[in-house]
Amino acid sequence: MKWNQYTIHTTTEAEDSIAYLLSELGIDGVEIVDKKEVLEGDTKDLFEDVMPVQDEDDGKADVIFYLSDDADDGPVLDAVLKGLNEMRSYLDPGECTIVRSVTEDQDWANNWKTYFHAFTVGDFLIKPTWVEVPENMTGRYVIEIDPGSAFGTGSHETTKLCITALEKYVKPGDRILDVGTGSGILSIAAVKLGASEAFGTDIDELAVTAAAENRDRNQIGADRFRIRLGDIITD
Repeated sequence: MKWNQYTIHTTTEAEDSIAYLLSELGIDGVEIVDKKEVLEGDTKDLFEDVMPVQDEDDGKADVIFYLSDDADDGPVLDAVLKGLNEMRSYLDPGECTIVRSVTEDQDWANNWKTYFHAFTVGDFLIKPTWVEVPENMTGRYVIEIDPGSAFGTGSHETTKLCITALEKYVKPGDRILDVGTGSGILSIAAVKLGASEAFGTDIDELAVTAAAENRDRNQIGADRFRIRLGDIITD
């Protein structure tokens, strides 16, 4: 399905008012692009401790919205332009030009699979669910992983280092605490190495769902890998 993308070139002063205007007109899913500084308190909501270096705020912003390609967008655009003109009486919306382009739906939830292939870390073969175990990899611990929206395919260097450390230190009967379990890959690795149980926590509901699914597809019982949604400090 194709969509018409409309970009309103405006100012940071007016971006919230424009987003509200679009919402009042029944347009959902508004995107705002600007260079405003992200305040320290906002990083908690973004689950980010360190934000990337940003360009200096130039006061400019783009407010982007979408309409179906087969919709009659004339009346909507007329209402948007009318609302933008009315704003000029109480704030500076800038040039307020609207640029139209066409975009198509993409399966963002699955496009990442193109780049995820089987690989090894120590004695582990880590593979996506849609790839068979290669003949020359028999005898290794096999982890089938589908991270979905959660962090942790095992390909990141920090995850590889953790798996290497687990191979070195985990002993049969150990109990594992996995804070920020993500896809659950480290707990799954620990149980396969002989840990009696793992307890995983995460503040992201999608991660908890993904970890449980990965636990089940690796045939690990819920009694050996328990997963909870929450912040280990405050919950």
